[in-house]
Amino acid sequence: MPRLRSFAGFTLVEAMVALVIFSAAAMGIYSWINTNLISLNRLAAVAESEFVVDSAVERLKLIDLRSETAGSFNVAGYQVEWRAELVEPWRQGKTQQGAISLYDFGLYDIHLDLFKDARPQGSFQYRQTAWHMAREFKLEGDDEF
Repeated sequence: MPRLRSFAGFTLVEAMVALVIFSAAAMGIYSWINTNLISLNRLAAVAESEFVVDSAVERLKLIDLRSETAGSFNVAGYQVEWRAELVEPWRQGKTQQGAISLYDFGLYDIHLDLFKDARPQGSFQYRQTAWHMAREFKLEGDDEF
């Protein structure tokens, strides 16, 4: 009658196979976490640069582009360098009825270059309509006293 042996614990081969499976799973999880952290950092950088660009666009709306066509300023730790080129010459504005309006309009190409710690972070380009009040409102027969 054959004698049955009882084994207690793992053999060396079983332990090595278990370690290999565990190591492969751990490397996969580490790689996945590392990829997610890299993506999260890139997303944060994009969100930050979007904030800087939006702030720069709003600031440039306040500048009279007829007299100032280039410059630089700081926004949230970024150095923003900009330049504006007139694309369409200044024209008289017209009302919906076709009459000359109080304003003249010009179209500019705006180029933004972003730098952080003296390293380029990106370039952006957009078009902006500039306007200025060229005429005063007067009613017919309105005489000054």
